[in-house]
Amino acid sequence: MPRFTTEIVVRFNHVDPAGIVYYPRYYEMINQASEIWFEDGLDYPYPKMFSDGWAVPLAHLESSFRNPSYLNDRLTFALGVQKIGRSRIDLSIITSCNDEIRFFTRQSIVWVDHKRIKSAAIPDQIRKKMELFLLTPEEDVSL
Repeated sequence: MPRFTTEIVVRFNHVDPAGIVYYPRYYEMINQASEIWFEDGLDYPYPKMFSDGWAVPLAHLESSFRNPSYLNDRLTFALGVQKIGRSRIDLSIITSCNDEIRFFTRQSIVWVDHKRIKSAAIPDQIRKKMELFLLTPEEDVSL
């Protein structure tokens, strides 16, 4: 299945004095890419999700950094779904620039009832949209 892609430009606030992306900023960009996926890929933007009483906090995160990114690079975030459980969604994100891989990320988010802060079943209409981005083992990459 195809990955959802979005582009984020490296700005001054993302880089350190050496002019390369300071690694914590990548995590902010990953969060932004995931939020864009919910909005554009799943047609379920965060404001709607929150007003419906849901949230998707991070449960697990691992990354592998391959090549540095620099000021004004246009980074492509390619997000795919590895697995969908009752409430857990495992994501695989490849970040690249001009076909050079910069880093890989695997993250798990959990569908929760925002008021109770308890895991909840992913609504069927959202699950069906997420399934459009399910990866086969051959489509996924190793960290």
